[in-house]
Amino acid sequence: MSQEKITENDSIPATSHAVRAGKVLEKRKVLKEIHKQCLENSIYYKKRYKRLKRKDDIVDIAHTSLNMSAVALTLSGFAAPPLLIASATCAGLGLVLSQAQKTYNSKVKLSNFNVCISQYDELAREIISVLHRNHMTSKDYQEYIEDINAKLSMIDDSRIL
Repeated sequence: MSQEKITENDSIPATSHAVRAGKVLEKRKVLKEIHKQCLENSIYYKKRYKRLKRKDDIVDIAHTSLNMSAVALTLSGFAAPPLLIASATCAGLGLVLSQAQKTYNSKVKLSNFNVCISQYDELAREIISVLHRNHMTSKDYQEYIEDINAKLSMIDDSRIL
């Protein structure tokens, strides 16, 4: 009887079981917050991926168009020599665009964004599956939260800002 105290609503005695259940609920709440953070990060990286992909596609199209124009103007330049100057200009602009794209490293950034998206989505799915388990103790949840924090640290270390 010494361990049982009447709580504020006078209906549930605060036993060690109730305290343990409170800790489990607290840990589940932490997991839900981490899940929410993972989904927000995934959405953020999806937006960045789409924006960078659109820019990269525009640069690719411009580069291809300039190269095609350079080839066409070179072939036409045999009949009209001023077209050779336009051909050289198109080839030069295509080279500049190509080097700018390589310097900006957009392909690697796109790949890293895609990896971050899949890692955050996978972590969110894993958290949901753990939240659906009913048999876990507070200690199990604590170990899982530590594991999740380690995974989040690895994701944060590998991402591009």
